[in-house]
Amino acid sequence: MKQNVNEIMMLRYRIKRYQAMRNGTMCQMLNNQLQKLLAQQA
Repeated sequence: MKQNVNEIMMLRYRIKRYQAMRNGTMCQMLNNQLQKLLAQQA
């Protein structure tokens, strides 16, 4: 559980960084990974 929380936090951080760099493709890819992780937890 702790591993997933850390992974989610890291993905959210990376998404913000890629958004700041205007890299939409990476944002979408990371958002997909984030949604899969959140779905697993639910």
